[in-house]
Amino acid sequence: MAEMDASPFSLISLEDELTCSICLSPFDCPVTIPCGHNFCQDCLLATWKDSYSCPQCRTHFATKPELKKNTVLSTVVETFNLRTSKSEASLIAEESKAEKEDAIRCDTCMEAEASQTCLTCMASFCEEHLRPHRENPTYRLHQLSQPLGDLSERICPDHYKLMELFCSQHSRPICSLCLQQVHKGCSFISPEEQRNLKELGLRDKLGLLDGKIEMTETVVLHINDTQSKLKDAATKRKTTLAAVYQQMRDMLDQEERQAQHDVDHELDICQRNLRDHMKRLTDNTVKMTKAKEQIYSLLNQSQTLAFLQASPDFKATKFKDPSAPRITLDSKKVTATQAFAALLKEHLTEMLKQPVEARLLILKPELKTEIVASDKKAVPVSAPASTGSQTESEVTKPPKPKRQPRSHSPGRPLINPLFQPVPGQTYSFMGSQAGWNPPQYVQGQPPGSYQGPLFMPGQNTRLAILTWI
Repeated sequence: MAEMDASPFSLISLEDELTCSICLSPFDCPVTIPCGHNFCQDCLLATWKDSYSCPQCRTHFATKPELKKNTVLSTVVETFNLRTSKSEASLIAEESKAEKEDAIRCDTCMEAEASQTCLTCMASFCEEHLRPHRENPTYRLHQLSQPLGDLSERICPDHYKLMELFCSQHSRPICSLCLQQVHKGCSFISPEEQRNLKELGLRDKLGLLDGKIEMTETVVLHINDTQSKLKDAATKRKTTLAAVYQQMRDMLDQEERQAQHDVDHELDICQRNLRDHMKRLTDNTVKMTKAKEQIYSLLNQSQTLAFLQASPDFKATKFKDPSAPRITLDSKKVTATQAFAALLKEHLTEMLKQPVEARLLILKPELKTEIVASDKKAVPVSAPASTGSQTESEVTKPPKPKRQPRSHSPGRPLINPLFQPVPGQTYSFMGSQAGWNPPQYVQGQPPGSYQGPLFMPGQNTRLAILTWI
């Protein structure tokens, strides 16, 4: 309790906890409801009309809870109100005391507040002691002003006279004796005129600062507008990129479905041919079984004449030797599809390892020519002074002839096929596949700049494109 008494503001920090959430004032006859929250009794009853619920946590009560005054909380609130009133009274007393201390007192009675200051007597007087200056003609020439509390600062430290002049050359206040001795010949003005000049200069600076502040605010608004435009541009570019990459994903998904369909189609062909071959083997087995039964029946013939007269239709060449067919999924189309997928993955992996600028040059080499041409346009015609010793023959040296692209080199095939035909037995069910179709290039176009679409019919052509790139 002693500590609480020593710190009058210890309860003020609990003002939020001692405030009713309905009326936003300190509790008046606080009551506690079953959910644990506290309210003023009148405030709570005013909110309970049709239903009974907590105004703070919205807990619903089936029946109206019994309300009892929280005596402990009520005592704390009363103490809080008492401390608050005392603290407000003390603050008001301190403010009035400070105002009284700041007031300028009469230099004669030292009690009453001064009403005016005499710059000739260098003293402040209240209304009572100012009567001689107003009634006696002797004080008629004395200069009176509003009460001043810094009279000691207005006294010249050298001559103990009022400093009523201002030296413009030395920028300091002076008295009349200073003007006759140390500051003899200096230009001077009154402190009021100097104040007006200084205020004018400060107002000019204020105008300059206002202009710069306005310019700064304009630049800030422009920057904010630029930020919003940048965000919008970034959003649009992200949307465009998402659409482009989604199209590429759709193309790859379609390509994957087509490749899976090709494999399934090839599997159906192989299984159908296997079923046909098994049917032929089954029919051959049935025929051989019938021939076998005829032979057994003939062997069981007991009559010799009938045995000799019987001539069963049995020829060894009629029944073919059984053999397992050589059937695989390694047709040209399936093999090319798988090889294309692996090569495309390798190509994309190597390309994505490069910076974006290098990827552009890989996909579109003519950009490099455009960049070089733009750099040459940026170079000035006249050489700098430091290269003046360069001979004219070096400056006018003709360019070297360009090397022909590799696609025009004689004696070298355009593309080497990745898959060579394997000699062996071939079945008609594998189907005929198109041959290798080399990619077409424009006359004079460098290698690696294929212009056709990457996803196009014919896996052999795609493999040739990826191999060439």
